[in-house]
Amino acid sequence: GGSAMAAVRSPPTFLLLGAAGGGKSLLVRRLRHIRRARGAPGSRAPVPQVGTNLTDLRLPRKVTVRELGGCMGPIWPSYYSECSALLFVVDASNPTQVSSSCIQLLSVLSAAPLASVPVLVLFNKIDLPCYMSLVEMKSLFRMQDIVSCATQPITMLETSARDGTGLADVLQWLRTALKDPS
Repeated sequence: GGSAMAAVRSPPTFLLLGAAGGGKSLLVRRLRHIRRARGAPGSRAPVPQVGTNLTDLRLPRKVTVRELGGCMGPIWPSYYSECSALLFVVDASNPTQVSSSCIQLLSVLSAAPLASVPVLVLFNKIDLPCYMSLVEMKSLFRMQDIVSCATQPITMLETSARDGTGLADVLQWLRTALKDPS
C-alpha cells in the first residue's frame, strides 16, 4: 500500500516575489487579515523579509503564499517547481527600482517551470505621493512587450498594502487562479 502522506495533497503554493522594500510582507499580512477578520489591521511597521515566509490563506480553498525576500533573488528558481501562481510586487513609488524589477520579472517569466502559471504583477505603494501611474509603469516596464512575449497569462493591478487599495482585486485574482490550475 501507499503511505498515508501520499494521500494528503498539499495546498497549492503561490510565490510572492519582488525587490526588497516593495511591500511584500505588508501585502501578505493584509491579505491574511482581510480573509480572517474583514477588519482593519494593526499599524505595526513591516519588518523586511530576509529568507522565506509561509502564509496560509483560505480562498475558500487553502493556499500557501511563499514570500521570498528580495535579497534572495539568486535562489528564487529553486522554488519555481512548487509554484501554482506567481505574484510579483513592484514598488511604484521607487523609479530607481523599476529597471531592476523589470529585469527580475523577465528572468522569472523565462523560467521553464513557470511557463504556464498565471502571473499577477502588483504595482504597489500607490498611496505615496511620488508613485507612478499604471500607464507610466506599463511604459517603463515595456509591459506590452513583456505580455506579448510571455507564455503565461499576466494581470496587472495597482495596490496599496498600506491603505488596502486593490487588495480585494488581488483576492479575486487568487480565487480565479485557483479555479484554473495549470
